Amino acid sequence: MSVRTIRVDRQRHMTLEAYQEAMSIMNLDVEVKRAQALSSLIRQKKLTVESYNKRVREKSFMLGDLVWKVRLPMGHKDHFYGKWNPQWEGPFRVIKFHSGNSYGLQDMNRNMTRANINGKFIKVYHPTVWEKYAQNIQKSLPEFWEYRQK
Repeated sequence: MSVRTIRVDRQRHMTLEAYQEAMSIMNLDVEVKRAQALSSLIRQKKLTVESYNKRVREKSFMLGDLVWKVRLPMGHKDHFYGKWNPQWEGPFRVIKFHSGNSYGLQDMNRNMTRANINGKFIKVYHPTVWEKYAQNIQKSLPEFWEYRQK
C-alpha cells in the first residue's frame, strides 16, 4: 500500500508541457527568493557593521602625550599578587609616531622602550589622586619656604 501526496497525484495527470512550465515557474520563484535572501543578508551585514562601529573608538596620541602601556604578555598573572597584579605600566611619553598606529615610547627616566608598540596596547595616562596631591604639594612648597625665610 502506498499513500500518494496531492502534489504527486497532480503531477501524474499533467502533460509534459504543463509539467515543464510548472517546474520553470518554481525555478523562477527560487531565483526570486535567492535574490531576496541575498539583499536581506547584505542589509543585515550593513546593520552589523554600523552597530560595531558605534562602539569602536579611534585612539590617537600626540607627541609628548603621557600614556599607559599594557604589561605583556596580557593575561599573565603573578601568583603572589593574584588578581591585584597590575595590568598597565607607566607612565610613558610618546616620542615617535609610525605608520600603522605604531608608537615609540620613552619612560620618565628617558629610556626608550625596546620596540615600537601598537596603539591598541596603550591608553591615555590619567594621574592618580595621590600623584595629583603630590603635584599640588610640590607647587605650594616654594611659596611655603619663601614665606618661612622672611
